[in-house]
Amino acid sequence: MTHRAVGFGRGFPRIWLIPIGALTILLGIAASGRLSRSIVADLIAWWPIWLGLAITAYLLRDRRLGAFRVSGLVPLVALVFIGLFIWGHLAGWSIMPSSSQRLVGPDPSGYSTAELTAAIDGELEVAGGSEFLYQIEPVKRGGGIAIPTANEHVSNGSVTITFELPPDPGLYVYAGWDLRLSTAPVWSLDLDGAVQADLTELTLDSLRVTGAGTVHLGPTDVETPVEVGGSFHLVVPSGTPARVVGVASVPATWTLTSDGANSPAGGDGWVVTVVGDATLTVSEG
Repeated sequence: MTHRAVGFGRGFPRIWLIPIGALTILLGIAASGRLSRSIVADLIAWWPIWLGLAITAYLLRDRRLGAFRVSGLVPLVALVFIGLFIWGHLAGWSIMPSSSQRLVGPDPSGYSTAELTAAIDGELEVAGGSEFLYQIEPVKRGGGIAIPTANEHVSNGSVTITFELPPDPGLYVYAGWDLRLSTAPVWSLDLDGAVQADLTELTLDSLRVTGAGTVHLGPTDVETPVEVGGSFHLVVPSGTPARVVGVASVPATWTLTSDGANSPAGGDGWVVTVVGDATLTVSEG
């Protein structure tokens, strides 16, 4: 009974159905768009491991450990390697070809102001904390967005940055970009996509958002324009002056005006303009 549970005599061992099934499910998830197709490139790059497991299974096919075939343990080892492979792909291990898919900007020193435009038909995650002026890594889920190239125009300590998608990215397409920015310069940002932005660490001169999503703003004591087009949730720090021009849903503590609403805090701060038929919800946090 134990012998037959491991395999069909000299035929195909049923226990191999476990790692084969795991690989089939993995490729099916990638094909459905829930994982990036770049996982296929990583899978191919691991061919020495898959070949080594196959050779080991062949060489140990007649070895026994008591009533068990030693070759029956190889599929379980293969399953462990599949688990490591998935973890390595998602964590961006350097041995994975997909880990090279990132864009890194220059050192931020020497730039006092920076203007950046990022527009994609996908997920756009934005935050501060980069040691470079900017850096982009993929959002490792399925999609059609590749890592771009950057165009930089520098003039007297200021830099203007735009991004350009490659014409043929092959397997290296993802759900979107994870964009990290340096906190050193004062930023003018134009963001378009499914935006999830935490801008609390950044100093902004202006902000324009189009598409949909959530944006967290930081404190400011200077008049800073924000233009909203699309459907957005804007989070403003409590106690920070803010004014909305246009139709928006605002906290109950705000004062309605003839052209919008004002936060309880007085003074200069965020000036949010709702463009066209955009939908805006403002909250404090």
